[in-house]
Formats: sequence, C-alpha cells, structure tokens
Amino acid sequence: MPGTGHFCLNPCVGDNRGVNLQPTALADVPAGDIRLIVSDLDGTLLDENGQMPEELWAIVRELHDKGIVFAPASGRQYWTLLDIFDPIRDGLTVIAENGAIVMHDGEEISSLGLDYDTAAAVVRRVREQKDEGINGALVLCCQKTAYIERTDEDFTRNVIPYYHNTTQVPDLLSVISGMENGTWDDKLLKVAQFDYDDVSISAESSMGRFSHTHQYVVSGKNWADLMHVDVDKGPAVAALQRRLGVTEEQTLIFGDFLNDLGMMKHAAYSFAMANAHPQLLAAAHYVAPPNTEQGVLKVIRELVL
Repeated sequence: MPGTGHFCLNPCVGDNRGVNLQPTALADVPAGDIRLIVSDLDGTLLDENGQMPEELWAIVRELHDKGIVFAPASGRQYWTLLDIFDPIRDGLTVIAENGAIVMHDGEEISSLGLDYDTAAAVVRRVREQKDEGINGALVLCCQKTAYIERTDEDFTRNVIPYYHNTTQVPDLLSVISGMENGTWDDKLLKVAQFDYDDVSISAESSMGRFSHTHQYVVSGKNWADLMHVDVDKGPAVAALQRRLGVTEEQTLIFGDFLNDLGMMKHAAYSFAMANAHPQLLAAAHYVAPPNTEQGVLKVIRELVL
C-alpha cells in the first residue's frame, strides 16, 4: 500500500481485536541514553483522523537540539514523507516504502530494489488485464520518482495522495529496460497495483505468482505491492543504527500493526500502541497510550525530554 505502511488502509484504531492492554507506567521504564526514535505513522503517530499532532514539530526540534534522531517509518514514498514532515524536513531521517529505502539528510543509507525481470512481467500482465476488462494500472516506485503510464485524471487523483513525486511516461517497460542498461538514472524499489474493484483478484495473477520469491502484500481493497523479499522496517532500522552508531539499547520504537513487527526486535525500548494488533502487543517490551491520546508524544516527553 502506498500510503499506510502496506498493511493498514486507515488509521488502525481497534485493530487489537479486543485486546485492550493498559499502557505501561512510564515511571517503571528504566532510564536510558536514547539516541534514536523511530515511529510508524498510521495508527501510531497520527491521530484517529490521520492527522499529525501539531506539538510534534517542537518536540522533534528539541530532540534534534539534544542530538537525538527522530525517523518516521512508513510505507509511503520518500518524497511524500518529506512533504508530510515539511516543517522539519531539513536533515530529516526517513524509512520509506516500508523499509525499501532509508534516507538520512538526503543521503541514501540503504535500499533494496526489485529485480527488473519481475517488474517487467508484472507490467505485461497488467496490460493484458486491461484487455480483459480490468480497470486498473501500475505505479513503478523508484528512488527519484514514481512512474505511471496511465494518465487519466481519475487515476492520477488516486495516486497523487500517496506518491507526491510522480512522473508520467508513455511506456513503463522502457523505463525498466533503461534502468537495467544504465540509460535511465533511477533505482527500482517496488511496483504497486491499483484496481478500482477488488485488487486481490487482479493482483493475484499479476503479483501473487511471485509471492514465493518476493514480498507480495495486498493492503486494502484497491492497492497491492510487490517488493524484494527482504524488504521490512526491521532491517531498515538496523541499517540506520549502523550508520548512526546507535545501539538497540539506545533506540526507542513505536508501532501498531504487523508491518512494524520487524522493528520491535531492534530496540530495547519497543512500544506497541494500546490500540495495536495482538501480535505486536506480544512482541513489544512496553505499551504506549493509544494514538487517539497522542501516545507517542506522551512517551517521548516522559522518557526522553
């Protein structure tokens, strides 16, 4: 899914399926030298309406003054995240595309690309589906921009909210072959399929056939993604820790859903939101107040500032 971390289309309030653990008493959390804070967005940092708490900007600036790195981790495009975090975009560290790419102050820290042959096969199959009457299209998600070849206004209106930096091209296969032979200067990260109807049906034949060798995720009614098999927020956090010289004992992480599970393994201070999925609540060391109560900010204020 382009916008919400690939597993949750809307803010994940209530995804704990009845599990309602009380937030950890922060006075009981041992003090530590936290140098890195990583937070998921939907269902975690954002409120129940998908809005960013205004207090965040001042808090991140205060963290920066203390030499502490704050990094959003999301399924969204890197450029989209820069726009979302525009008030603090200078020097911003970002885990984007669900971990496919990590950027620190405009510098690539790590990335895992999708192979060209698989991407080309998906493009060809989706074109066949158009001839079969399926109403959908692909987004070729790359480091510099997202490429689309379908240009009607209704389709682009569905794409732009998730991919702020989008480029229309006449032929996605030409872009893929150009990247492969070095004549097109970009790096392929994933392909995303949009379907006006049920994408789980159309994407099963275009992407699902690669699920044994790649990471294939249907993230809602209309969107599905195909990525390198090792793409995950967990390895992305580990790469960022190595780059910054930060240990797990110096890392604070927040998440709410299954695509955040990998991150929980890389932090001594791992917090699942009180509204989190049961598996995440089981994997995390601590429980933060729900996103509806600005739980991320409450924990940061109490433990770090």
